[in-house]
Amino acid sequence: MSNFGNRARGGSVALSGGTRPGTALDGARLRALAAALLALGIFWIDSFTSFHSAIATLYVLVLLLAGPSLARRELLGWSAACAVLTVTSFIVVHRSAPSTEAALRLVVSLAANAVTTALLLHRIALDARVAREERRYATMTDTLAIAIWEHDFSCVDAAIQTLRASGVTDLRAYLRAHPEFVAGIRRQVRITDVNQTALDLMGVSSKAAFFRKLGDFLPETDASFAECILAIDERRPMFQAETQVLAADGSPIDIIVAFSLAPGTCLAHVPGSILDIRQRKRLETTVERTRIELERVQRTAAIGAMSASIAHEINQPISAVQSYADAAARWLARPEPDLAEVRLSLAGLNQAVANVHAVIRRVRSLVGGAQCDMQPLGLGTLVADTLAIAARDLDAHGARIHVAPLGEPTVVGDRILLKHLLLNLITNALQAMEAAGIADKRMDLTLHAKEEHVLLLLRDHGPGLAPEIAEPFETFATTKPGGMGLGLSICRSIVELHDGRISLANHPDGGALAAIELPLAA
Repeated sequence: MSNFGNRARGGSVALSGGTRPGTALDGARLRALAAALLALGIFWIDSFTSFHSAIATLYVLVLLLAGPSLARRELLGWSAACAVLTVTSFIVVHRSAPSTEAALRLVVSLAANAVTTALLLHRIALDARVAREERRYATMTDTLAIAIWEHDFSCVDAAIQTLRASGVTDLRAYLRAHPEFVAGIRRQVRITDVNQTALDLMGVSSKAAFFRKLGDFLPETDASFAECILAIDERRPMFQAETQVLAADGSPIDIIVAFSLAPGTCLAHVPGSILDIRQRKRLETTVERTRIELERVQRTAAIGAMSASIAHEINQPISAVQSYADAAARWLARPEPDLAEVRLSLAGLNQAVANVHAVIRRVRSLVGGAQCDMQPLGLGTLVADTLAIAARDLDAHGARIHVAPLGEPTVVGDRILLKHLLLNLITNALQAMEAAGIADKRMDLTLHAKEEHVLLLLRDHGPGLAPEIAEPFETFATTKPGGMGLGLSICRSIVELHDGRISLANHPDGGALAAIELPLAA
């Protein structure tokens, strides 16, 4: 597998680097041993001490400790073993006269075991999906007709932070006045990986022989790197520049380099797409497809991270659920049950369950990493700008969009996210008509401003929604071969971030109709 395929796991692999075999296996054995010892300790405490609490819920820690290294069948075995130990302890301690409180503790402990097992099984399934995507992406990267090399910009970020700490506020003016600083940093930037097309472009025979530093093949006269430093400082979503590089034989090659520096990007591994300008028109479509595939792998990795984070963070609210359940049981077990206190405990239990949902939402938000820049926007202008971006794909597929007079209703929103929303819907509609073999690929777009909301309608003239997709906005809901079913789910997330609503239905006259309702700016 290419080194590029390891990035979703957070690996750090240099051009000639490697890993030591057996390390992961040894770690798995140590975790399994530690988990077994922990399980025995919990069993002993639960069976032979006088603690009156749901000690057995600590078996969740056993599953979390052993889980990351287990296959599905092995995890189920560990879960069953923990459940058996829980029930065995209950029988040992309470076989003569089991109380209601003890029975509730048993139920809570087994429920915690089941929930944690389900989450870990979900993570195993997502990890397998991520691994398949990594292999596919690695193969795709090495067989692309576009050059890619990966930069380590961590030294640039460190140098910028040093300048800021020394009192430099106007970085652009400083770079203009100190070209030697720019040249020095350029010579420090490492190239950590390349694909085969990059080797062919630069006339290098192997990865081991490729240039180690950016300064080795970027001429001293280059003016684009100063702007690159500013882009890294500002964490621009996309940096693109036209420059020259020197091939292995010293001949200059005119190129365009593009890469993302959005917040959350690991600066130690920034893959750049390198275009030979002479082939620019022929390769534009390939670049776009590569970007979409890269985003798909990153979203899949984020889903795996979300599952792992939920499994890690869910224990605290589950403990709160257990605590309130225990309290309710104690009040009920009194000779004269205190129903008022029971109601308070149940109210707390309800709040604890709500906190579980809040944890899941928070982790999802963190993994998504979206940074919303909410500003007043003219929706008509935004739609026009988006259609200009989509024009190339529409022309390439012989499609057109009929746009009714839009006006300029104002909403408060994130320009990038709203553009992405509209582009996603247009792409979905275009793909649906393309797959159905529709000759006349038409779409209609209208805006309707109401008292407090604006309604955006996009209709295609394709086959409409597939009957087997009952909930088109659900994650992984798709009928497209190779599709992941994340596009419409992301659209819904964007609309919800803007306090709006989105729906998708079949139009009475044929095709699908997407309706987006957003609140007007006050």
